[in-house]
Amino acid sequence: MPSPFPGMDPFIEGQAWVEFHTDFIVAVREALMPQLVPHYVARIEQRLIVEYETEIGISERAIVPDVFIVEEFPSTSSVVTVTAPAAVAEAVQVVSQIAEKAKEVKIAELPEYEHRERFIEIRVRETGELVTVIELLSPANKQRGNIGWHLYLRKRREIFYSKVHLVELDLLRSGERLPIVEAPKTDYLALISRWEWRPKAVCVGWNLKDALPTLPIPLKGRDEWVKLDLQSVFNAVYERGGYRYLLDYRRPVEPPLK
Repeated sequence: MPSPFPGMDPFIEGQAWVEFHTDFIVAVREALMPQLVPHYVARIEQRLIVEYETEIGISERAIVPDVFIVEEFPSTSSVVTVTAPAAVAEAVQVVSQIAEKAKEVKIAELPEYEHRERFIEIRVRETGELVTVIELLSPANKQRGNIGWHLYLRKRREIFYSKVHLVELDLLRSGERLPIVEAPKTDYLALISRWEWRPKAVCVGWNLKDALPTLPIPLKGRDEWVKLDLQSVFNAVYERGGYRYLLDYRRPVEPPLK
C-alpha cells in the first residue's frame, strides 16, 4: 500500500528514522548499480555513532572514524578482553585526593547506545578511485554544536577540498540546515556539488506537498551523469519495508506540520 503523502512521509522522521535511513541507502544503491556497471560500482559504507546518556538526560556523542570496507572476514585469532583495574583504582585515588570533602567517590558507568550511519561511495571499478559520495543526513548531523554536527562538517569540508563529488540529501524537516549560502527555504533539500563547480553548487528544494525529484548523480567525466529517481526509491522502500504498518498515523506528526 503506498504512502498517503505525495512525496516524503513526515511520520517517518519521528517514528522510524533509523530503519528508514538504512532502507533508503540500500535502495539508492540498488537503483544506481544497473546504471553504473561495468565502469563504476556503488558501495555502502558506514560510520558508528556512540551516544552516552547521563541520568539527567545530557547526552554526549562520539563518532568512530568511517569504515571504508564493510566486509567480514573469519578471524584467525581469539578475541581477548583486557581490563585495567590499576587504571580504575588510580582514577578513584586522584579524584578522592582532589575532592577531599566528598562523601563518596566511586566509578560509575554511563549507559551506552550506538547506531550506524550508512552512506554510499561510487568508485571506479578498475582502480578503486573514489568519485562520488552520497549522504542521507541524520538528526545528529543537524544538531548544531554537538560532535556529530562538527565531525560531519569536517568530512564535508574535506570533500569540498578534494576532487570528489558530493550529493547530500536532507529529508528531515527538523534540525538546523547545514551551512549553505542562499539555499532554498523549503522543507527538503538536496545539494549537488561537482568538484569542478566549487565553490558553487546546485541546491534542489521541494516541500512536503511535492513529489520527490529526480537528481543527476555526477561521475568522473565532466559531462557524465546517472539519474536517481528519489520518488521511485522512496516508494520501493515504503512498500517493501511495510512502513504503512510500522507508522502510527493516529499520533501527532513530529515535528508538527506548518
